[in-house]
Amino acid sequence: MSTASQPGREIDTASSWDDYVLEPHERPEDWGWHQEFKVVPRVLGWLAVISLLLMLVGNHTGRVENLWVIGTAAVIVAILVRDALRRRNAWRN
Repeated sequence: MSTASQPGREIDTASSWDDYVLEPHERPEDWGWHQEFKVVPRVLGWLAVISLLLMLVGNHTGRVENLWVIGTAAVIVAILVRDALRRRNAWRN
């Protein structure tokens, strides 16, 4: 370990990294799972849209709630459609 130069102390130049041995490179797949969920997010997205649209059926009388529910469902549908188009036109999956 290297110490700062101070009066009455000698400088030690040895470091703790001197005896460090580099291990061969390991692939991330060897110690963990590194893949993408392919179907689950899409299915959950469509289930979210269905559940949001089912919220329109109820005993509420205000129209503002309906607009927010429909707007949120429309945003999720737009994201899902964009993802489907992007995957269809992708060079590779």
